[in-house]
Amino acid sequence: MDYRKGQKVLMTIELEDKGQDFTEVDVLANGVLLGESMLFRDGRLTLVGIGTMDGVLYQSRDEILKLKTKAGIADDEYVYFKETGAKDPLPWLANIFKYPVVRVKRAMKPNRFVAA
Repeated sequence: MDYRKGQKVLMTIELEDKGQDFTEVDVLANGVLLGESMLFRDGRLTLVGIGTMDGVLYQSRDEILKLKTKAGIADDEYVYFKETGAKDPLPWLANIFKYPVVRVKRAMKPNRFVAA
């Protein structure tokens, strides 16, 4: 299934990848994350939310998608994501992926997946 079709890119988030690299990930309007890294290819992962490491301060996917900008997302927060199609986990569960946010920026070519 192509999760990109008809979806607008809302923002690009730069993540710290296990303290080694920095990875840019596009956030689509449906919450799917896309990037060059093998982990983020083919719409395999979906945004769950953004918050602190312990989940005390937390914004859900719906809240983030309404923002459409970096306003309200701190650089010291983490991106929580899950496998696309899996049930949304609670933010404080240990088995959820968490990557630190380095920077949030405006999407380049936000309509590239929307049919003309």
